[in-house]
Amino acid sequence: MIALTFLILSVVTDLLQPMIVSTMIDQGVMAGDLNVVLQLGGLMLFVTVIGAGFTVVRCVISSKVSQQFGADLRLDLFSRINQFSFAALAKRDTAGLITRMTNDTAQLVNFTNSLMRIFVRAPALLVGAIIMTVLLNVRLAMILLLVVPIIAVLMVVGMKVGFPLFARMQKALDKNNAVIREYLSGVRVVKAYNTFDQEVARFDHTNAELADISTKAQRTIGIFFPIVSFAVNMGLVLTLWLARDWVANTQMHVGEIVAFLNYMMQISMALGFIFAVYQMFIRAKASAERIGEVLDEKDLGEGSADADMFEKNYAIGFKNVYFKYPNDVDVLKNISFDLPDGETLGIIGSTGAGKTTLVQLMPNFYAPTQGKIFIGGVDIANISTEALRKNIAYVSQQNTLFQGTIGDNIRMGKPAATQDELETAAKAACIHDFIAGLTEGYETVIGQKGVNLSGGQKQRIGIARALIRKAPILILDDCVSAVDAETEAAIMKAIRSVSTTTCVMITQRIASVMHLNYVLVMNDGQVAGFGNHGELMANCKVYQEIYHSQLI
Repeated sequence: MIALTFLILSVVTDLLQPMIVSTMIDQGVMAGDLNVVLQLGGLMLFVTVIGAGFTVVRCVISSKVSQQFGADLRLDLFSRINQFSFAALAKRDTAGLITRMTNDTAQLVNFTNSLMRIFVRAPALLVGAIIMTVLLNVRLAMILLLVVPIIAVLMVVGMKVGFPLFARMQKALDKNNAVIREYLSGVRVVKAYNTFDQEVARFDHTNAELADISTKAQRTIGIFFPIVSFAVNMGLVLTLWLARDWVANTQMHVGEIVAFLNYMMQISMALGFIFAVYQMFIRAKASAERIGEVLDEKDLGEGSADADMFEKNYAIGFKNVYFKYPNDVDVLKNISFDLPDGETLGIIGSTGAGKTTLVQLMPNFYAPTQGKIFIGGVDIANISTEALRKNIAYVSQQNTLFQGTIGDNIRMGKPAATQDELETAAKAACIHDFIAGLTEGYETVIGQKGVNLSGGQKQRIGIARALIRKAPILILDDCVSAVDAETEAAIMKAIRSVSTTTCVMITQRIASVMHLNYVLVMNDGQVAGFGNHGELMANCKVYQEIYHSQLI
């Protein structure tokens, strides 16, 4: 509002100058009165300086406001995406979300800046100049009634034609960014299989598509600007033609003609500014709709209860649970079992049996299609996501490490953890000795995704990150596959010694579940068996086959 106030004041100073020039010509120049010329010239200089001051203040404020708006918008988008359920994230392309936070946001920032600097100024200048021309000469002002409506129609037509093209351009940018992201994330595979030429061809296709649609969009909008300029210039020609006769008949003074032409030039300039920002508006409108899709996402999976509903009981129960991904068949079918509080459950089964999907339902990464999941006797659908995940430590199948120090990555589980807590968790994950042997110890910087660590080291850091949280429920999703059996046994022993949590562990090794009280055997998305080793060896054919294939 402050910026717009100074903008209006600067417009007023611009509108005053042609009127001062008119008076200077008619009363000073035409009358040969140098004093009037000097006085009015000094007044013009004063008005110009004041107007320049208003403009500087307006530009500074508008730049600050637009950049802060952009920062707030990016933060809102990031926060909203962070609230998405896994299902909502799966519906959207990662490159598209990145484009919305970068390019689309930049379009809105540029438009907001132009809105305070040009777009509001241009209509204000346009309206003010029209009013001044009417006050100056009503008959000449009637010409504007012909020019302005024509330009307004051209802009409406341009919007209807240009908007779909700019919307397609943003989608093409999404596809181009997706190819870049996939290449950078899979560059090792590309180099290993020597498929660089194929990747270049993919990028060339999406890049050419982006260039083509961008050219069409800019060309379509570019056609309208010369037409608008032509309409304005024809208005100027008509004005001069009529003014010629009126001056000859002394119906108008020369100063009035000069002032009228100045106002016409201001109108022409204002229309040019409006058209330039109008092009930005078309792009901003397309970007705003794309951003709005993210901000309006309803699939957030938030419950309403709080952590107190657990009542210190962290037993896990599945009751007739079914689940399928969008446009897919059921991945889980009629899953039912009960795991008492403080016990450890091993989940075993063939690849694709639904093990990972099952444990991802527990933190409500996905909601079951049918059935209910209980923790401490409470339906997790009635527990807020924040309260639920506060009580769960999850180690995924693919450990993700972030750029920073090893200590920072472990502390993600507990940001306020002390050094002693850090080392205790690392020792339990059998990674402390490795870290201590590094020159910088826990302050050693690792690359993005832990590129300078082995698979086993990344897995153990991920386990340490979960253990430091000391959550009452621990989920290990096949997260020790990259370590040897001896290290896995040491990790499990350490977990049992430092924790009284309810633990769910997916593994491919039957030796890891043989000594557990509870084992869940999965096969084709169904429960093939549930019990201890002895019970399963007696009653579960799938478990018997796994046992014989690995140990005999």
